[in-house]
Amino acid sequence: MPTNADASVVFRDLRDALITLDEAVGSPRDVRRAFSRYVELSQRLTSAMRKDYSRLTGGKWEASLFTDWTVRTELLRYLRNQDQHGHQVFITVCETQHHTIPFDVEVPGFPSDVFVVNGTWNLTDHMLTEPPKGLEVCLSDPGVNPGAKDFLKPLRVEYRYVLLPRDKNDKDRFERAGASDVHELAHETFETLRKYHELFSQKLGI
Repeated sequence: MPTNADASVVFRDLRDALITLDEAVGSPRDVRRAFSRYVELSQRLTSAMRKDYSRLTGGKWEASLFTDWTVRTELLRYLRNQDQHGHQVFITVCETQHHTIPFDVEVPGFPSDVFVVNGTWNLTDHMLTEPPKGLEVCLSDPGVNPGAKDFLKPLRVEYRYVLLPRDKNDKDRFERAGASDVHELAHETFETLRKYHELFSQKLGI
C-alpha cells in the first residue's frame, strides 16, 4: 500500500490495540479502555479506506465489496455505534479457580483430583485496576486437612472479561452473535478486518 495511505497506519494501530487488550488482562479498567479503543479503530479503518480510495483512485470505496462480514463483525459495529451515540460499553469479570481435592477427601465418582469453581462479578466500579477479590472456597467436612474452616488456595486462577448488556437490545445482540468474551470477540473480528484490509490493498493494485 502507498506509504501515504492512512488506512495502513490505522490498520497497524488496530493491531497494536489488540496487543494492548491482551496485555491488559490484569485490570478491568484497562481491558475496558483497550477494547473501546479497538472498537473505535475498527470504524476508523473503514473511514480511512474511503478517504484513501477517493484520493488515490478518484473512485468510491464500498465496504459491501467485502463479502466475509460475520454476525460478530456486525456486533462490533453495533458496539461502536453504542459507544459513540448511545451508552458506554461495560464489561464484567468471570473468575475461574482450579483447586486440588485434598488427599484425605474422597468424592465418590469424581473422575479427577481437581475441581473448578466459577463466579461472575457484578462490577459496581468499572474503574477497578485489578479483578475483585472475595471468591473463596473452603471444605465443609470436619477432620480433613486443611481444616473445614480453612480456605483452599487455588492451583491457578483465570479471568475472562465479558460484555455486560445494558439493556434487552444489548442482550439479544450478544446472544445472536454467540459472543460475549471481549478477547475472543476482538481476535475473531481482527481476522475478518485483516482480510478486509487485504482486499482493499488488492483493489488499489498493491
